[in-house]
Amino acid sequence: MISSGWMQEMEPIPEEGTEADGSEWGATSDGGTGRRTMRKKEVYTSEQINTLVSERKIISVEGLRRNSTYEFCVISVIDAISSHPSETSDIIHLRPMGRASSLRVVPEMAEAPEFLDIDGDKITICWLPAHSQLPVMGYDVEFRDLQQDDRWYKVNDQPVFACKMTVGDLILDHDYQFRVLAHNASGCSQPSPPSQFVHIEPSTNRLSAMTLDSPNLGHHDLVKYVEAERFGAVPLLQEEMVRESPPLPERDDSPPPLRRANNNVQWRDPSLKEVIEYLSSTDKDKQLNASGYLQHLTFSDNQIKEETREYGGIPKLIALLRSDTPRIQKNACACLKNLSFGKENDANKMAVMESDGVRQLSEVLRTTHDASVKEEATAALWNLSSADMLKPVILESATDHLAQQVIAPIFASNADPSRHFGSTLFKNSTGILRNVSAASQSARRRLRDVPNLIEALVHFLTHSIQKSQVDTTTVENAVCLLRNLSYRIQEVVDPNYDPAAAHLNSKNMKHAASPKPKKKEKEKKKDKNPKNIATGPSLLWQPNVVKLYLKLLQDSSNIETLEASAGAIQNLAACQFPPSAEVRAAVRVEKGLPVLVELIRLPEDFVVCAVATALRNLAIDPRNRELIGKYALRDFLEKLPDPGSPRRSAVSDQTIGAVLGILFEIVRSSAAYTKDVHELKGTDKLRALSRSYPTYSHRVCKYASQVLYVMWQHKELHDGFKRSGLKEADFYSGTARRGDSSTLARPISSQGRERPSMHNLDETLSSGGGYGTMDHRAPPPLNSANRPASATSQTIQRRYDQVPREGPVYASVHKQSPRGGNNVDDSWV
Repeated sequence: MISSGWMQEMEPIPEEGTEADGSEWGATSDGGTGRRTMRKKEVYTSEQINTLVSERKIISVEGLRRNSTYEFCVISVIDAISSHPSETSDIIHLRPMGRASSLRVVPEMAEAPEFLDIDGDKITICWLPAHSQLPVMGYDVEFRDLQQDDRWYKVNDQPVFACKMTVGDLILDHDYQFRVLAHNASGCSQPSPPSQFVHIEPSTNRLSAMTLDSPNLGHHDLVKYVEAERFGAVPLLQEEMVRESPPLPERDDSPPPLRRANNNVQWRDPSLKEVIEYLSSTDKDKQLNASGYLQHLTFSDNQIKEETREYGGIPKLIALLRSDTPRIQKNACACLKNLSFGKENDANKMAVMESDGVRQLSEVLRTTHDASVKEEATAALWNLSSADMLKPVILESATDHLAQQVIAPIFASNADPSRHFGSTLFKNSTGILRNVSAASQSARRRLRDVPNLIEALVHFLTHSIQKSQVDTTTVENAVCLLRNLSYRIQEVVDPNYDPAAAHLNSKNMKHAASPKPKKKEKEKKKDKNPKNIATGPSLLWQPNVVKLYLKLLQDSSNIETLEASAGAIQNLAACQFPPSAEVRAAVRVEKGLPVLVELIRLPEDFVVCAVATALRNLAIDPRNRELIGKYALRDFLEKLPDPGSPRRSAVSDQTIGAVLGILFEIVRSSAAYTKDVHELKGTDKLRALSRSYPTYSHRVCKYASQVLYVMWQHKELHDGFKRSGLKEADFYSGTARRGDSSTLARPISSQGRERPSMHNLDETLSSGGGYGTMDHRAPPPLNSANRPASATSQTIQRRYDQVPREGPVYASVHKQSPRGGNNVDDSWV
């Protein structure tokens, strides 16, 4: 049996058996004798047994249930006067097997706790689980303040079931230590070694992590309170779920600690499981409070978001969307918004879709008249639309309403555009369409055909530029949406447009019969008719829209907007039909070439890549190519790595490929610019780059070899090359495979980073990497069958591969077609 002292009547000390139980207690404080009454209670039931004992300190209780849990207390009776009941014994769990002596082992001493986080007057400590033959039933945490005394004081009034605790409201400039004690049915372990000393200092970011959805929740609403033996009701403890190392036991499902109000009423916060259960209550007040509290809990806490899904909270929230109370609908939408925020919560997004949440959110948009509910519903759909698998579902269920009822009507209405364009609903709606517009070819076509949608977006950009509001998220969304709608823009006039087939047709165009001159003249006159104002998809390639993109490239500091504006120009200039040629001329007319070249110097590679690819497509126009070669050649060569230098991670293979495409266009058309490339050390860079595999991708090496090849085709430069110590073989070096040089003659188009990562969502795929994407296939060995036999132009015949069909590379425009705008100014600035 286990003995212990007590004051009035000492706490009974149970000894475990199988079905019987023996208990022992000490004498009363006055040493008197008398009768004693033992009360037995089975935990989780109200059953009690009173046993009268005369002048004995040991009693055996028999007939207890196996595998049941009990606790005991004692009352002393002297001369018919009863004492107060003693404190209850430790809870004891009876086991059907095993010797009692083998189970009388307290937990081993735990290791010293460690500090997990220190934030001003709050400290989070953690510790490894204690070893025990019996299940550990909780931990006590003790602390001491060295500025006051050396005594240890208990922090928690109830056992802590997790191996982590946050202690708050510590005194600044004081030093503290902590230790832990483990409990099982046999008793308490020895205190662990104390932690290291920690000095409490003020924190400058104490409230930074407490930014919540509700502005009414302050710091003191977040801290959970328990009693401390020393100070009474003091806000010392905020108990949290274990999420960090060291390895810790399973999730803590114990209820949060009690709080005590000024009137001594004790209360506690509901657990997450209880909150989710309240969502199914028939009481609307409980539904409202539970959904609002769950919104608070799920804000910026991925662990709580995961647990909410595991506890079945998502279907219950979706059921609340059908409530006739707008505040409940709003809270439910806000919870779904939080649960689906971020790529790390894609499992929650799938759970929403599987529970028909997308359709229910769309139904809320169509039926509610409450503006705040619409804002939260569109915010939830915006987060959901970032998942590739949900894009087609949202396209079918929500985009028609958003495009036709939220975005497009502003173009035809007389309402104040500033008020509408600045609304959260408009921002969220453009964000949803931005994401789903990259889902597939059918998504692009469907959105292009929405009446007044493109007009409204252009109207919004025009208004934003006039108001100098070009760095907002809504502008970013609108430009990205227009960029995605401009992808493969030739689909507008040719529904069966296929880039690969178009490239073959452009090569064979010289064999086809030319249209009759009279028909051409009629088409030109029709195009120049001022009454034919562009509407719908044809508005995308109009000069006034191109001018908007150039203005954004000049004025915006949002790198996403810069990348999307350059990408829109890139897409518009990528096709072979006449509007693409007109866009290339319009950029030159609006003095856009120096604007684009200036952005080449930015440190953000994804912006530089979009700009370089746009310039590469614009360089198909001979007059653009001449200006780029004259004023921007040095900037492009700066993007190529120096010979022998380590790889620059800031410049991607995709960007280098786009630069090589520009150099290819410039070099093959002009011996003078080829000479400039050589004098600017470009030849050395190209030779080193052509042999840089696998530091750079095989495709980059191949493109560098192609540029070297066309440099050697200018025979008037051979003497200059030879004076520099170069020979013909130096322009045919590298690891590239052989094939046709038409690869670098093609423009490319791209969707934004909203495009799905799964290629099967779009039968046309994405060409986000047309030039310079990583090719992971190893190059074949250069054996004697494919090596040049000698370095002479008669024996060396260079052929270059076609680009593998993993992305749409657009065919170049027919070089013999008449150029538009011959009377425009060709100046650089």
